[in-house]
Amino acid sequence: MDAHIAASQPPLTRGDRPALLLPAASWLSGALAVIATLTSLFGLATDWPYAVETDNWRLQAQGQDAGNLLAVAVLIAGLAGARRGSLRGLLLWVGALLYLAYTFVLYAVTIHFGPLFPAYVACLGLAAYALILTLTRALPAIELPARAARTASVVLLVIGVCFALLWLSSIVGALVAGHAPAEILQAGLPSNPVHVLDLALVLPAMLMTAINTRRGSTPARFLLAPWLVFSTLIAASLVAVAAFSGGPLALAIGFLVVAALSGGAATLVLRGVPSQHDSVPSL
Repeated sequence: MDAHIAASQPPLTRGDRPALLLPAASWLSGALAVIATLTSLFGLATDWPYAVETDNWRLQAQGQDAGNLLAVAVLIAGLAGARRGSLRGLLLWVGALLYLAYTFVLYAVTIHFGPLFPAYVACLGLAAYALILTLTRALPAIELPARAARTASVVLLVIGVCFALLWLSSIVGALVAGHAPAEILQAGLPSNPVHVLDLALVLPAMLMTAINTRRGSTPARFLLAPWLVFSTLIAASLVAVAAFSGGPLALAIGFLVVAALSGGAATLVLRGVPSQHDSVPSL
């Protein structure tokens, strides 16, 4: 039996269509798109942003830069749709913001201090506050078929569990062996910031979203598509990282599979979402 999910209604705008975005959130994400694009282009086209990094970390950062350009394109497309009242656009936009907030934490804390440091911090703040301004408001109504919600939540749950096991196997194996994981030594870092962010914040959030979606939680069902968009962008950027750094082909193929699964599940959910946000009763 299909389930339909309704959340609180945002304030109405002219034409009786609810406003999906605050103007401030739109402006913040527009500035984010510009600055993130510039930092990525500098990282790809010039040597100085990563001049003091190890070769391994420089190549990984450039792969991430390539992934960021894809995320900015998704951000702009989602923003344009959301400003026209599209729920699908809003969910794409939130997913891209999650990705950019995540990646610019990595830039801000792992790239040596230099001219782009203020830009990295600015991107992190812009993405974070655009999310806060949006997610702390009344969430718009979403009608989502139960089958799409179930299928997509399983995909998100499997991806979250697999990445948790992958990172934990690396950590536990290194602790047993008595030395840091190989990827940390190659990158020249004191620890792996991806392990920190994923195990402490991202993967638990993905797993809770998947589980609570199956329980019928309205906030979880709102976040289902954004986390799948996030997963798609992360996996795509990891394919680029593997290509830039010369990583194992099997690893690149694995990330490509994750990108395909996440993207397919995100598409399934977005197709079940009404194209436009109409007025609905508040909870």
